[in-house]
Amino acid sequence: MKVLIAGNANDAKDVLGKMLLDEGYECIFAENSREVIDRVYAELPDIIILDANLSMPGSLEILSQLKSAPSTRDIPVILIASKRAHLKLTKGYELGAYDYISRPFFKQEILARISNITFACDRVKELEKLLDRDYLTGLYNRRFFMERFLEEMAWSVRYKEPLSIMMLDIDFFKKINDTYGHGCGDEILKQISSALLSVLRAEDIVARYGGEEFIILLPNTNPEGALTAAEKLRVTVQDGNFLCKSGDIRLPVTISIGVTTFNGETELSPDRLIGQADGALYKAKEGGRNRVVVYKQ
Repeated sequence: MKVLIAGNANDAKDVLGKMLLDEGYECIFAENSREVIDRVYAELPDIIILDANLSMPGSLEILSQLKSAPSTRDIPVILIASKRAHLKLTKGYELGAYDYISRPFFKQEILARISNITFACDRVKELEKLLDRDYLTGLYNRRFFMERFLEEMAWSVRYKEPLSIMMLDIDFFKKINDTYGHGCGDEILKQISSALLSVLRAEDIVARYGGEEFIILLPNTNPEGALTAAEKLRVTVQDGNFLCKSGDIRLPVTISIGVTTFNGETELSPDRLIGQADGALYKAKEGGRNRVVVYKQ
């Protein structure tokens, strides 16, 4: 389990960090307030331990930003605070902090709190999986994708960060079903899903949009980054080893991808943005398949 410890006091690293490292936790340290958000985005820790004494920006400001960002809001945050800091703790809980620990650090208490938080979060994830996942592929379903898409668009507008969308389709998928049966088609869908997840970032949202069509949300990704990611996906699938009928049949599989980017500045509806990616996908298929097409206005 990966724990990010954010605090500039010596004991945050030398005492708390050592306690967790000795128990087998992977620890990342952010000693400067300004680097906390960037480290969280880069590392995507399982738990964040945030010293309430951080300033410029303050710990509550950092907590507020983490809990308002769709890609980090579900990471549990533990505050390091004095038991007497009632107002700060109250505000922290209101902003979404999970728990707190105080100095001097008591190892067994800290481990117990982390264990309890991990147990609770795992149960929540199990319930969310039942509601948010596609039954066949294990990817997110269309309902969850649209909810998250609206949140990411609002974030993009607020902070003027680019947001990219990919629509992709398995080439000649009907022929696979007609030739080898729907069971084989289902196996290919599952293997394609695994291939997509192996290439994309943890913060990217991959969903089954319908049938053999997938949609991917890439937060904070400009057109160049989206094109690079799309080409990497295309090549990964093209070079992949796809099997069905218990491994007796090996199939060459390719995908076509349409890409578009929202810059956070122009007024666009989610349906319009998806339509742009879908239009680019149509051109990719019209152009011969197994290719990436970027939407151009």
